[in-house]
Amino acid sequence: MVISLFFFPSPPSLFVNTMSIFNLVALITAGYMEMIGKNKPYAKFSDAADSNKSKDKEGRKLPSRIGMLVFYIPSFLVGLASFAVFPHQDPRFVMVISVLTIHFFKRILEVLFVHKFSGSMMLDAGITIGLSYTVATATMIYAQYLSQESPEPAFDLKYFGLGMFLTGITGNFYHHYILSTLRKKGDKEYKIPKGGLFNLVICPHYMFEVVEFVGVSCICQTVCTFRFTLGTVFLLMGRSHATREWYVSKFDGKFGKDVKALIPYLF
Repeated sequence: MVISLFFFPSPPSLFVNTMSIFNLVALITAGYMEMIGKNKPYAKFSDAADSNKSKDKEGRKLPSRIGMLVFYIPSFLVGLASFAVFPHQDPRFVMVISVLTIHFFKRILEVLFVHKFSGSMMLDAGITIGLSYTVATATMIYAQYLSQESPEPAFDLKYFGLGMFLTGITGNFYHHYILSTLRKKGDKEYKIPKGGLFNLVICPHYMFEVVEFVGVSCICQTVCTFRFTLGTVFLLMGRSHATREWYVSKFDGKFGKDVKALIPYLF
């Protein structure tokens, strides 16, 4: 079969197969909800969510910085713990754990030292998103662990994938840094981002995150991780579309009509 040229056989694990399909459906659904304007209530969409919440839920908010740490710290700890839980594994497995752990460690550092925050998010959104990241990370690592006893795919893509991962994580950080420079100390207003690839797409940081996770999929070469990456693409397409619509509505004629959402010149 063609699939065996690029992927390990799916492991005989009900947990892995069920969770990977669940993650795919959940991410596609989340992307669709973003497309139709029902956005996850964080970042620039937190204010709209706040206006729809009753006053009795005011105490269930988190400062945005704390909420973002809730997103990423559990997944980072899962990656870190995997080095101890699964010692002395093959090079591909070590690469998988390493890139996932590096991804979330980098996000934590950005939250602490790069991003500028001005709002809050609902506690339930922070917990839900953080839990979904954690379960997805654990599932991908476990699927890779189970695949070690299977025959290697005919095409070894792990080093190609490592190159894509490094390209993606670097481009993602660069555009996050550009976003952080838009606000001076004490400034809470959003501005139209310029520089880098922002003149072509409004979410180049998402575009490079897609590149990053395509790289992770090539390193893993498991159906489980491919499903997660495919779902992430749909989610970020929805989120970037919503972000572009937000900029158009907020800045009206000042926002460039030729600036796409995620893919230069196309979408």
